[in-house]
Amino acid sequence: MGVNQSLSPAYFLFHPLTSCHGDWCQSKPRHCPQLWMSPVTQAPPRLPLTTAAVPEAPPTAVTTPIRNLRIDPAHHMLIWDPVPGADITTGAYCRKGRDNFVWADPGLARCSFQSLSLCHVTNFTVFLGKDSAVAGSIRFPPDDGGNHEAAAQDLRCWVYEGQLSCRWGRGPKAAGDVHYRMFWRDVRLGPAHDRECPHYHSHDVNTTGPAPHGSHEGCTLDLDPVLGSAPNGPKEDLVPQFTITINGSSPAGPVPCMDDTVDLQRAEVLAPPTLTVECIGSEAHARWDAQTRFHYGHLRFTLQVNQSSSSEPQEYNVSVPHFWVPNAGAISFRVRSRSEVDPQKLSSWSKAWGLVCPPEVTPVKTALVTSVATVLGAGLLAAGLLLWWRKSLLSRLCPPIPRLRLPLAGEMVAWEPGPEDCEVTPVTDA
Repeated sequence: MGVNQSLSPAYFLFHPLTSCHGDWCQSKPRHCPQLWMSPVTQAPPRLPLTTAAVPEAPPTAVTTPIRNLRIDPAHHMLIWDPVPGADITTGAYCRKGRDNFVWADPGLARCSFQSLSLCHVTNFTVFLGKDSAVAGSIRFPPDDGGNHEAAAQDLRCWVYEGQLSCRWGRGPKAAGDVHYRMFWRDVRLGPAHDRECPHYHSHDVNTTGPAPHGSHEGCTLDLDPVLGSAPNGPKEDLVPQFTITINGSSPAGPVPCMDDTVDLQRAEVLAPPTLTVECIGSEAHARWDAQTRFHYGHLRFTLQVNQSSSSEPQEYNVSVPHFWVPNAGAISFRVRSRSEVDPQKLSSWSKAWGLVCPPEVTPVKTALVTSVATVLGAGLLAAGLLLWWRKSLLSRLCPPIPRLRLPLAGEMVAWEPGPEDCEVTPVTDA
């Protein structure tokens, strides 16, 4: 293929051809001034290899409609100030780490979170506009430069029978003189409300309060004096979540903390219900009380009934804490709870209780008794009607004789003299 001889050398110097060789073609402007042969007769000017033909443009400053992005740890907020004249009315939302997005508070330049970690460095980002453009980001808390591998790890907490228990492990690079202490607070409050664990576990040895000469690896907290309220009453006033913080200390230097948010309802290990059974006639009645503190109104139950008239135990899923079995005979019950919040969470089975209820009256005997009662009732009714009819008939055939009024003793009767001449009418036979 021929080449136009009229082209200037500058065309071949700066046109992005693919005839370059070596690493020169990997740069953004493909400049190969001395590594390829020009077809023109005039030799191109010689340029030093270290000279850039096209200087790179300086980076463009990124402008955003917000400024002064900051964290308010006491109120769990990400706050910013709008740039004067910026339009941020199209909506804003935030994201903490990899959590779900949170909409900004209506009409305010802030996002509120349920909790903030004071130990784990987390990235917070603000998004604005319909295009979800990133308006700014910040990391919190600042890295203190401590030995993070000396911090406590593997924090596990659970609730059982009114007690919160937590266990943790030592950091993989924690020195032998590192000691840990646990603090807890309502998730809605700030660090100023931290309270220390009252009962530690140190190498399977229980200690009360902070033990400076022991290595704490667990804590038990009795929830009754903390939360109050009856175990099986309504729970509207209870705190649903705690923030647990494990602080470390060592003479060799600072030890970073470790914290986590514990949902007390999800952390609760369900205890088996308390079961009571009784016979009422030939029926067996089973009732039970759910032993829970944070699942009140969010439990279902599985009842297992083992009846002598059935070869296999029968299971029933019920939502109310009682059950009736007619004509029970020899029967036994046991029950367990199931969480509606987490259907995979089950309690263990309660203790099995058995009883023998008297047999039910057979249908034949019942029908016989009913028939006899019906016949007797009909006979008594007929006899009553017959007696009433006879009395009525006698009253009509033999009416009662009216009573005569007799003169009182000593009563004088006055006689008047009749006429002397009485007219006599003779009566003759016809």
